Amino acid sequence: MFRIYVLPFLALVCILPSCKQDFDLTARYEEVPIVYGLLNSGESTHYVRIQKGFLIDGNAYTAAAVNDSVYYTDSLLVQLKTLPGGPVYTLVKKLMPKEDGTFSSSQHYVYTCNANLDATKEYELRVLNTANGREFSAKTRLVQDFTINVPIKAQTLPLRNTNAPAVNFYRAPNAGVYDVLVRFPYLEYDATTNTLVKDTFIEYYLLRNFYLEYVPGALPVQAEFTANSLINALQNRLEKRSDRYREFNRAVGMTFKVSAGGSDFATYLSSKATQQTGISSNEALPPYTNIRGGYGIFSSRYFKQVDSVLLTNAALDTLACSPLSAGLRFRGSTQQICE
Repeated sequence: MFRIYVLPFLALVCILPSCKQDFDLTARYEEVPIVYGLLNSGESTHYVRIQKGFLIDGNAYTAAAVNDSVYYTDSLLVQLKTLPGGPVYTLVKKLMPKEDGTFSSSQHYVYTCNANLDATKEYELRVLNTANGREFSAKTRLVQDFTINVPIKAQTLPLRNTNAPAVNFYRAPNAGVYDVLVRFPYLEYDATTNTLVKDTFIEYYLLRNFYLEYVPGALPVQAEFTANSLINALQNRLEKRSDRYREFNRAVGMTFKVSAGGSDFATYLSSKATQQTGISSNEALPPYTNIRGGYGIFSSRYFKQVDSVLLTNAALDTLACSPLSAGLRFRGSTQQICE
């Protein structure tokens, strides 16, 4: 019977038939820490997820459901150190809710602290297992603040494909990957009674896992906000119903959220994408990690968003009457519905 290392939430198994296996199946057990943490200088509460790999004889799925196989006991001393020579924060173990799945969800723990982090500093996560004296650690520089030039709050945007407006922002220091998310709010009414049925929204990405290194003085990043991108997202998410009609919620307006992830996080995401799409050689690539003495990722991120962005009257009419949006029954600038 094989003895298997099971590593929570990391793709560390050999997936190709010709994979080379250079590990000793009968070797002495060694603790395998798994760390996932993304600091954010724009937030005051920070979380780090620390779990462990485990060695078993038998069914890995059965073992994964056992809490002690996945989580440490109270033996960890977890600290966040400001470099060089700044404040040291001790993280405390906290019980958090977790969706059901393969791994145990009865007692899902993370480590947390409250701290106002300095975006110009480097931070080191140091973990000591007091039960056996083993240490593991990682360092990261924080993604710093950046500027969104377009849109601005309460700006009114057209909805077109040619010369479409573009979300425009400068690169963030220490970042290496970006997402641009649009939240589009709408109201849905009963067509017979005109009663409000839903006050909700959809979200979709203009950019997703867009890799770009920081270069001082570089031109702004552009992400086009087109009629096709919005209407396609609506077509994919909304049900076509003749007994309903909808309208853009102008009282709320759209939200444009730009997320910047740290350079190490960008490398981690890129590594995962490479593993999932396959490789041409006959050996599996090792998983990317910046955890010394373990596996996982310790990096940073930063969010900025612009709220209350509106649509022009012509854009509302496009949303209502474009052939692409047929059947969604949005009302236009004069409350018209184009069937």
